[in-house]
Amino acid sequence: MPANDAEVEILLRQVIAEINAGRPQRARALCAHALAELTGGAALAPIHQMMAVLDMQAGQAQQAREHIAISLAQRPDHPPSLKIAGDAARAVGDLHDARRHYERAQALQPDRADIALALAQTLQTSDDTAARERAWSRVVALLPTHQEAWLQLANARQDLRDFSGAIDALRRLLSLAPQHAMAEVNLGIVLQESGRIDDAMRAYGRAYRLREDCFGRIAHALSTPGVGRLWLDLDALRAELQADAA
Repeated sequence: MPANDAEVEILLRQVIAEINAGRPQRARALCAHALAELTGGAALAPIHQMMAVLDMQAGQAQQAREHIAISLAQRPDHPPSLKIAGDAARAVGDLHDARRHYERAQALQPDRADIALALAQTLQTSDDTAARERAWSRVVALLPTHQEAWLQLANARQDLRDFSGAIDALRRLLSLAPQHAMAEVNLGIVLQESGRIDDAMRAYGRAYRLREDCFGRIAHALSTPGVGRLWLDLDALRAELQADAA
């Protein structure tokens, strides 16, 4: 029987009500019955989308990919479907496809923070450092209090040797989380790499006083040839970090 938009809309309301009531299997049964009984291509796209959502909730990402692919074939520029497709692809480790879907979704809805964050997280292991930096820049523009985003933006800028940009991102993070010891260590490393060793030592001192277990990373960073300081007496280094003025 051919489907029409009004029937599908009523069905989707019923499905959502079942999900909200904690009955996902009933919601799935309604969708499966509709797909078995109805025809209509584009009219069924929202049902395939809902099946993909239910599959993702059930941990069945590959099945979700199959349903959302059918939905996208009818609505290729539907941002919520593109987001689901990206999520499903990422869940099975297909980061290339996840990136493709997220980037298209972001182009269509550039102000959706969840899409921006998903894209940035997908790019974390990518060799495309410039894209990673752009993605995290977009996240902090949309979510300016997102601490992890500022940290990852700093890391990307450091990888690009944009030391001033990395320092700015870490200071923004520290303005949100003054007790973030690892951010202080990272700030020290970037300051050291940019030739500001005295400022780096002050950052390291703040980190050490917040968390003494940062010491190993600090000592390792200071041993970097050309930009560090060699400490033969690690107890002396501990004393300097402990005493350094805040």
